[in-house]
Amino acid sequence: MYQIVKFIFPFANDFDKGKPRPSLVISPSFGKHQHTILAYITTDSTDLLDTDLLLDRSKPYFPVTGLHSSSVIKLHRLITVTPSQIGEVMGILPDEFIHEVKEKLMKVFQLQ
Repeated sequence: MYQIVKFIFPFANDFDKGKPRPSLVISPSFGKHQHTILAYITTDSTDLLDTDLLLDRSKPYFPVTGLHSSSVIKLHRLITVTPSQIGEVMGILPDEFIHEVKEKLMKVFQLQ
């Protein structure tokens, strides 16, 4: 869990189209079809929400992410997929962010 992988994330305005994006694995595989949940990652840091998580390229943790530029994990933009739809592993989310991801997901789902 908490790997950063490649995935063809659908466009918000046209679910039939998409492009390869880095995505954060936020759940283990579950159920008959071994579905997993991914969160969208973008380099667009405009209009940040309090449920977004910024990964700053200038910080020492950044190389383990496998990302090329500072990026934002959009924890409100999620998708459930099967493992065969997921591309290669690019990197991992640094351990120091796992607690923050959990807190922000609780906000997304209004569990706090």
